[in-house]
Amino acid sequence: MIRLADYCCQGGEKVIDRSCFSPGDLVISREGNRELIFSPLGNRPCSPRLALAGITPGRQSVKFAKLLRHTDVEIAARRSAFAGAHNVIKKLLTAHGFLKALQIDCPADVNESDNIFTTSLVKCCLKVDGRYNYAAPDLLASKAALHCLVNRFVSDIEKLDTIRHVVIFGEPGWNAVNSVKYQNICIKDYLERRGIRVLNMPHFAQNFQQRAIYLLSPSEEERYFRLHPKHRSYWSKAAKMRQSIVEEVGVLGA
Repeated sequence: MIRLADYCCQGGEKVIDRSCFSPGDLVISREGNRELIFSPLGNRPCSPRLALAGITPGRQSVKFAKLLRHTDVEIAARRSAFAGAHNVIKKLLTAHGFLKALQIDCPADVNESDNIFTTSLVKCCLKVDGRYNYAAPDLLASKAALHCLVNRFVSDIEKLDTIRHVVIFGEPGWNAVNSVKYQNICIKDYLERRGIRVLNMPHFAQNFQQRAIYLLSPSEEERYFRLHPKHRSYWSKAAKMRQSIVEEVGVLGA
């Protein structure tokens, strides 16, 4: 038997039988067309220095549910986090010397690193209209999502007091930590006042044009845009993300 509250900030009194649960048994809460699905994905390193935060688990929650039938919650959560995206995430992290500046050697599966904490702003899967792929949900429109972001995410980062950098993947997540308040200031500012740098990178599964531009050096841009002229509209945000990482690498190397 699994007591959801042991792993989820909104699990309440709900208990499921791992041997015979249905997909509906994993639903924690419903708000109109939104469902919060039990899938607290991520690893549990003892003393990580870097945190990677997605927005909310997507199709990885399906893998979690399958693994949950024959393994512990912690193992299923670790194996499912960022499943299928590890190669892309490593490219984003190593670009512009970021991981090297942090002195972190990342394994093939980022969840297996003792130096990296994997998580999401909303720990469990937030479905909208029964879907979780292709478009990020609006976290600000869901009370359940806001509760998790303000309570679970901030608490997890604070408990792991060795963390010095947090990477938020994607613009919707970045907008959330810059607008949702904790103790009267936005979450980003709150964490940075505690000595934790909060940075933004392109999402690993959405907006491939933004990823491609982010990975470029400035000298490579004109050739890229000659080949892909329609991608110019993605330049501003991708270049801003890249510049913040380059500046942070410079600070770390000073």
